Amino acid sequence: MSERLPIDVSTGGFDLLSNASRTFFDVPSMRDLGTLDAQVAFLGVPYDGGTPQPGNRTGQTAGPAAARAWSSQQFEYGASSDRGADGWYDIETNSEHLRGVTMADVGDVAIQGADDVRNFQRITEVARRIAEHGSLLVSVGGDHSISFPLGRGVAAVREVDVVHIDAHADFLDELDGARFTGASQLRRLAELERVRSVTALGLRNVERPEVEGMCELRVRWATTLELIDRGAAAVVPDLLADCGALYVSIDLDVLDLGLVPGTTLPEPGGLSYRELRSVLSEVARCGHVVAFDIAELNPPYDPSGGTARLAAWIVTHFLSAIFDHPR
Repeated sequence: MSERLPIDVSTGGFDLLSNASRTFFDVPSMRDLGTLDAQVAFLGVPYDGGTPQPGNRTGQTAGPAAARAWSSQQFEYGASSDRGADGWYDIETNSEHLRGVTMADVGDVAIQGADDVRNFQRITEVARRIAEHGSLLVSVGGDHSISFPLGRGVAAVREVDVVHIDAHADFLDELDGARFTGASQLRRLAELERVRSVTALGLRNVERPEVEGMCELRVRWATTLELIDRGAAAVVPDLLADCGALYVSIDLDVLDLGLVPGTTLPEPGGLSYRELRSVLSEVARCGHVVAFDIAELNPPYDPSGGTARLAAWIVTHFLSAIFDHPR
């Protein structure tokens, strides 16, 4: 079971966090987690050691830096950190979003090569400390294996319901003997004692053993086709009817492959960006989002920067939906 992976952190002489060259959305930098006092805390997780091999593309370590670089185009942050975000204006709805929300960027998890167990421990410890301060954790990776140690850290503070938005189930028990890759992290989360439920949205490329495992562990799910045909407003509330505090994990490959060339395993037949926005809006209405991550931004395959730009917009739109519908 996943609980056997130690949660106690031994940093091996390394800090938990490292500096980033810039911050998300140009918000204030705050490396001292003990003094964190912001409604939103951004965290980079530059890790690709959980990429299932062979055949899958690595390079997700560059994801946080690419997303930070593009995020400055989204909205402005006040010159004084006490003032919070200046927010952004949405002409489509004639409304302002995120004005006055306080935010901080705590940097990147200090990943040490060939030290996977302690890397996961560091990720968990940073997530736990942020959750203890009551900040909404926003993490950008990184391959999708990071959602297990992140979610484990949040679940150490409070019980959570996990919402997994992905073309793939990531529910294999193991892959060639490895149990903590991006092909298994949702199963590891489902096994945690303080994870109340797991819901997977947007599935379309899933192996039969994963379906059997999801049935065994009572995972709820909706396929991409169901979300497109019935609409998020009809599907998501039924699946999340009894959910409370939500940990949401978003793999960019839930979108159609033409929209996300810079991701690890793009798939045809995916959601449009507006359909994903509808899904996220419904998720924000249905529960209290306490943390979310965006995984599989892969800049070496994103020469135009369009996928990184899209990832920054996902953060902007999802944060806006969360603060527009406070729970």
